Order: sequence, then C-alpha cells, then structure tokens
Amino acid sequence: MKTAAVKTLAIDTSLAAGSVAALSDGRIAARPLPTAGEHARRLAAALAEVAAEIGWRPRDAEMIAVVRGPGSFTSLRVGVSTAKAIAWTTGARLLGVSGFEVIARQAARFVGPGSMPVEIAYDAGRGEVFAATATPDAASPSAWSVGPATLLAAGDWIASRPQGAVVSGPALDLLAEACAARADLRVVPGPFRATSAGEAAAVAALRAAAGEADAPHSLLPDYLRPSYAQENDPRS
Repeated sequence: MKTAAVKTLAIDTSLAAGSVAALSDGRIAARPLPTAGEHARRLAAALAEVAAEIGWRPRDAEMIAVVRGPGSFTSLRVGVSTAKAIAWTTGARLLGVSGFEVIARQAARFVGPGSMPVEIAYDAGRGEVFAATATPDAASPSAWSVGPATLLAAGDWIASRPQGAVVSGPALDLLAEACAARADLRVVPGPFRATSAGEAAAVAALRAAAGEADAPHSLLPDYLRPSYAQENDPRS
C-alpha cells in the first residue's frame, strides 16, 4: 500500500471491526475502532489521534476517504456522515470507496495482480450474502471494476461459483464448511478478506489522481439490504 502525498484521513465503519487512518508524505498512522455500537462514540477521538501521530489535525486534511459500503445501516451511516461533515467544514476532497474494490485489491496480493476475477461476499444476515464480482480492469483507477451486487442465499452463492474461482469477503468467515466442500475454489486467506481504512485511502488516492471526487451532498452509503421499513413498503 502506497501512502498518500496529501494529508489524508480515512474512515472504515463498514464492518463491526472498523478502523481509521491518517496518511501524508510517506507516513501512516492507523487505529482499530471498537465494535460497531461504539463507532459513533469513538470515531472523532480516533481521527484526532491518528492525525496527531503524524503531526497535524483533522481540520488540516486535504482528502477524506471513506468506505461507503456495503455495510450495516447504523455503523456505515456513522462513517459516511462523519466523512461528509469533515469535507464540508475543511473543503477537503471527498472520495467514497467501494468495499468490493478494497477487498479485490487485497485479494490480488494472494492470487497475483490482474490475473482473474474475484468473487466477493458480505454476510447480509438471514442466511444470505450480498455478493458481487470484481474484474480486473486496466481502465479503472483502482484497476478493478465491480459488477452489480445481489442478495442471495449463502449456500447458493458458494455452489454457483465457477470452478477454480477466487472467493473472498467477510462472509467467508461464516462459510468455512461450505467453502471446504468446494475444494476447487481458491479461498483468499482471512487477513485479506476484510476492508481497512488504510487500503481505502490507497484506492481513494488512485481515484483522486484520475481527477475523481465525490460531492458531499451526493455521497450515499451502500447498505447490505433495504431497511425493514423499505422491505415492508408495498411501493418498494
């Protein structure tokens, strides 16, 4: 992972084990966040700590990177809202990063860069996964493009993966038995299956170098599934 040249704050609250990072001039400071229910209480202090570790303050940030999802409603909203607020108040460039892209980049360390697609799944609860395929793409700033994400039964997802497929993502922590039944699959090791703030910053730096940015008013979280209210709304 290359560190950003500009002062960058990165936030990842998409998973229960979140993280934050500050990067600039070849230096990086990172902190884990506590469990999802504590993200809101701890996030601001953690950002101040990592920025101070490399000699500046959150208000000095020139770029804000945030994992926009997939993730659960409460924890993801905390991270994205905080990133947008910092960008609004500081004028920093804001970049929302797909967790699928981050995980695909990490999988490339295991299978080799640009070699083959990566099948990625998040645990969506109720025995389902939220899954998408990340495909090597030289035209993309991150070198990956992500196909449409879908909700499907976890067992069906494993069973329907192509022979020899590379599989990754947080859902694999709960699907060890199903993965073992598919000996032909190339299962990415645990340390490379989750997102992190530092890796999100690396993706954001690539997007920024390509001239991309997100407007704070238009950046929205990517949730794992609709809210219960939306699912029960006949108009949905």
